[in-house]
Amino acid sequence: MTNTVRSGEQNTPAEVAPPLWRDRSTLGWAFARGVSEVGDEIWFVALAFSAAQLGNAGLAGLVLACATIPRALLMLVGGALTDRFDARRMMIFSDVARIVVLGVSLAVFAAEGVSATLLIAIGFLFGVADAFYGPAASAFPRQLVPRRELGRLAALRQLIGRFAGVVGAPLGGLLVAGYGLGGAITTNALSFAVVLLVLIAVRPRWPRAKSTGASVRADVKDGLVYLKRTPRVRDLIIALSGLNIFVSPVLSIGLALHATRSGWGATGLGWLTGSIGVGAALGTLVAMRWRPAYPVRTALLLLFVQAASLAMVGFAPFGLTLAAMISVGVVAGLASPMLSGAFQATVDDEYQGRASAVLSIADDGLAPLAMGGFGALAALTGLATASIGFGLGFAALLAFSLSRPHVRAMRLDGSTDAEGAPGAPEERP
Repeated sequence: MTNTVRSGEQNTPAEVAPPLWRDRSTLGWAFARGVSEVGDEIWFVALAFSAAQLGNAGLAGLVLACATIPRALLMLVGGALTDRFDARRMMIFSDVARIVVLGVSLAVFAAEGVSATLLIAIGFLFGVADAFYGPAASAFPRQLVPRRELGRLAALRQLIGRFAGVVGAPLGGLLVAGYGLGGAITTNALSFAVVLLVLIAVRPRWPRAKSTGASVRADVKDGLVYLKRTPRVRDLIIALSGLNIFVSPVLSIGLALHATRSGWGATGLGWLTGSIGVGAALGTLVAMRWRPAYPVRTALLLLFVQAASLAMVGFAPFGLTLAAMISVGVVAGLASPMLSGAFQATVDDEYQGRASAVLSIADDGLAPLAMGGFGALAALTGLATASIGFGLGFAALLAFSLSRPHVRAMRLDGSTDAEGAPGAPEERP
């Protein structure tokens, strides 16, 4: 049985959703988020520099930990509230809260100067705000563009995010050098103000079904039950979580160890990491134009190239390692928007916030364990063995995901064809 198009796209006039490149509302929101990401990069630089000035090498890490803990604890609550109320209003509320936090912080800084207490308080309160903003930001695109355009919008957001990372850090250094922590706080607050103004102006095109549980606690429990009874979403989350489990440790720890032991130095490591970014940007540009009928199947097949490239880290010569890192970047740029768009298109309306919250928690929780596991394996068996092991583990995860009919049969709009009919989402009136 073949699924028909689900509600939210049928009987919708074409003029309601113009092509993405002429969609001022959606483009405005995407670029406003990019401005906010530049502000975040500026803040991270200011945080590290301010912590160093206080003479505490571990303070920056402590502040980041204070941001991570409340985000992890409250993310499911934020997802449940997003599904219960309204994604756009949740984002507006979170942005207002962060602007207020930064405004008060600026006043405290002007009166008392920089202190560990101030930096920790900002980190903690930002973590709380992120727990509510993140799920809402993941759910909002479904109300802006048709399901078939979600992958393209994800590619655009990814490209803007990479540009923000390139621009934000150097700009943060210049601001901190010229205007200190106060300048960084002010700039970050202004970036959130830009997003706030855009969110006030942008209106969703389609309503989103809301959760109807008896309480937020009941909605949290129902969200977990939804993943248990919905294989297509559960298996997609497993596949997406595996990207950080297997890829990040090799690229962060393994690549640095290989460059050090091979005598390539910081310059060689810079070329290798830079090639990943360049390749990812190129891949994302292609992903903005290329829309395969089965995006998840295509993305998973492409990622086998990445798994093979990861296995080379630890023993390949510089030229081959450089080629492998370019391949890693290109594949990431291609596959990530396809998987992100498919995830947003597949999850049912009333579970968007909670499903994205579970994915974020999995990423935040599993990434440190994967880093520690890779480091321990490299110490016990050698870097080459650890890299090959993680590459093979990644390939096994991809093979498992492709073995699931409802995963490989996903289409651009989140529906499945006859091959995946048993796990396909039900049609809604």
